[in-house]
Amino acid sequence: MKFAIGSAVAMFAVMLAGAADAHSLRVQCKKLGGDNVVCRGLFTDGEVARNMAVQLVDENDKVLASGRTDAQGTYAFKAPMDEYNVVVEANKGHIVSMSSEDIW
Repeated sequence: MKFAIGSAVAMFAVMLAGAADAHSLRVQCKKLGGDNVVCRGLFTDGEVARNMAVQLVDENDKVLASGRTDAQGTYAFKAPMDEYNVVVEANKGHIVSMSSEDIW
């Protein structure tokens, strides 16, 4: 009986430790000058978002441009004339976006 209770407690501790490692994706963008913009994808645990799909999407969900982040997690582009959103997708559980209005 003690072994069964001890095993249950150990399993619960392992499950909690796994949940503590959960992380989310975020994107940081900045204007470099003129129409040049660079964005970087990062996970909250500090891991760089390498080779992630990136799309520039207008307000009607039309894809204006697409690509992938590089080995440093960055994606550089020339900003479209109209407002747009930068969308970075690691997988269905990790999608993040930033509006062009929030890029400085």
